[in-house]
Amino acid sequence: MKFIHAADLHLDSPFLGLTGLPTQLAAQVRQSTFAAATKIFDRALAEHVDFVLLAGDLFDRAEQSVAAQAYLFDQFRRLAAAQIPVVISFGNHDYATDQHQLVAYPANVTVFGPDVTTTTLTLKSGETVAISGFSYPQRWVSDDVVAAYPPHAATDWHLGMLHGAVATGGTNDHYAPFTLDDLRQKHYDYWALGHIHHHRLLAENPPIVYAGNPQGRAINETGAKGAYLVTSQGHELVPEFFETAVLAWDTATLTTAATTLVALGQELTDWLTAHPASLPTLTALTITTTRSLAAEEQARLAEWPALFQRTQRTALRAANRYFVRLTVVPPTATLTAPELDQSYWEQGAAQVFTPANVQSVFGKLAQEPSLAAWLDQVTPRDLQQAASRRLNQRVRGENPDVS
Repeated sequence: MKFIHAADLHLDSPFLGLTGLPTQLAAQVRQSTFAAATKIFDRALAEHVDFVLLAGDLFDRAEQSVAAQAYLFDQFRRLAAAQIPVVISFGNHDYATDQHQLVAYPANVTVFGPDVTTTTLTLKSGETVAISGFSYPQRWVSDDVVAAYPPHAATDWHLGMLHGAVATGGTNDHYAPFTLDDLRQKHYDYWALGHIHHHRLLAENPPIVYAGNPQGRAINETGAKGAYLVTSQGHELVPEFFETAVLAWDTATLTTAATTLVALGQELTDWLTAHPASLPTLTALTITTTRSLAAEEQARLAEWPALFQRTQRTALRAANRYFVRLTVVPPTATLTAPELDQSYWEQGAAQVFTPANVQSVFGKLAQEPSLAAWLDQVTPRDLQQAASRRLNQRVRGENPDVS
């Protein structure tokens, strides 16, 4: 048996907040979720897989665009021509609405409804595969849905599809919370998970796997992106990750002693030469200066990043990079503080500025599209640096900035 497990395609993502990109790159960014998804369907055809599992958030929002719906229909029709079934569960972004009824997918496509159900496939080899799952009926599903999944069926294989998150026991368990023990107790042969945008093997026996998203969409979605090709080896299913992204995101830092913008620009050009990327890479770079710029240089600092981008296009193209954020951090005044206080600050910062805490603090606000788009662009490290700057400003008696 051989199948593909993918999730979180987020077709037609708006990529809010990206302005000033070169025209060709901007077009590539807008089409990137489609291009990455196409690699999944191409791989399915090339490998002659038995079926494809898509574990939620195929679309970026419940109101899917015509382009996204038409694209998926065409891809499913390609798979239908090769007699490859597709099984879909919708997630928290594309939760089931009346709009899902506007498109009649080809007969090879099975879409789970709001209740946990099981569909059974008989493969060309004669093997039987039971697949259990459900689609979100609304944006949040806080109930224990795993309890509704049936035990292993009387089939050769039984797979579970779940778009959800590991339970934290807190009030923000809004995405079909589960525990690994809950999943193991079903005795399935494979759990195809969606929702988390980083591919991750949570357990090996049986494989409990987040496919991640095929294409990163924001600066906090760095790292390899793709899907899994899963093959049977004896009585086990073995997942193999393959990459699909057509562009990447990256965060980086540069420390410099430059005191002029010309010297700073040269160091940045040298950094680009030393850090070429294999894919077009949208990069957020923080430049920390150890020496203060001259007063006249500081007056031009606000316009310098845009000027560098426009005048150094050749170096940027050669490095396959474009800066979506270029931040110059001036040297901070050394504050007299006990060593123990600094140690407590560092320990506290490591515990406070985490993705889980950010999600907890923002809570329901993160469900608002405009705020969610902003939050996608902000990392816990960004928040930590902002907090540090404000504390320093208050200690020095300055009015904290609001940037």
